[in-house]
Amino acid sequence: MDSLGVSSCVSTPARWWHWRAALAGAPPWPIWNARWRRQAWAQPSEDADGSRRVVLLARSGDGGWLATEWRWTPAERAATRAWEPQRWQQLQRDVLAASDADEDLAAPPALLDIWRRHVRGRAAERVGPALVWQGEHQCVHLLEADQRDDPAMPMPLPFAREDSRLEQRAAIQVQLARAAPGATWPASFHLMLPSLPQQRSATYAAIARSGQLLVGRLWLPQKTGQAPLRARLEVALMAPAGSAAEARAVSLLDREMAALAALWTADHER
Repeated sequence: MDSLGVSSCVSTPARWWHWRAALAGAPPWPIWNARWRRQAWAQPSEDADGSRRVVLLARSGDGGWLATEWRWTPAERAATRAWEPQRWQQLQRDVLAASDADEDLAAPPALLDIWRRHVRGRAAERVGPALVWQGEHQCVHLLEADQRDDPAMPMPLPFAREDSRLEQRAAIQVQLARAAPGATWPASFHLMLPSLPQQRSATYAAIARSGQLLVGRLWLPQKTGQAPLRARLEVALMAPAGSAAEARAVSLLDREMAALAALWTADHER
């Protein structure tokens, strides 16, 4: 595991878990949870040679981590093949039963699907209520927006881009600023650029800074007229306001929110 590189954001077991998932080519592989002490995965289909695999990653008594993999390739002899499957299935059941229970982040299912797809291909980890990964040189935390972050909107957020008005966005920014009087706003509340040709649906974003925390907020209106789904991305930032480092972090949050919005739009524009 030590050869997997160093990351201040994602733990060693999470990085190994991601590496092994990529090796298996398994999109359903769950994102590592920081609370897990033992977790297993069973290969859903056979390899080209008919073999099967089960993987277990477990914390050892000395505080380190031990990865174990079992592989079964059916024997050529018919008599041997007659009893091997039963023993393999029992081994698989025992390994999976020893795993910590899976749990998901506390967010609406529509957001969870987008979050998982957003980090696909990158080492990520569930830490408490957040999904964490490394973006460039920053540690990014993605959470469902807290209700306290979002004051009562002066009017509903339009789903259609043509219905969005500048005066409405300005009024919402005033409300946001009043709710966080000590914050600065590197990017005020705005209508995001379209991510699809001839896109009709609207998505909105803002970026605020409070002390050493940079927060990107994303609003995703729904066709049904229900309250928009909201997400919050956080980056810790030591650099002073107005610095080049802050500008890079703002750009990072902007790109991450644009990618999330693009996934949402692709699913809900039609």
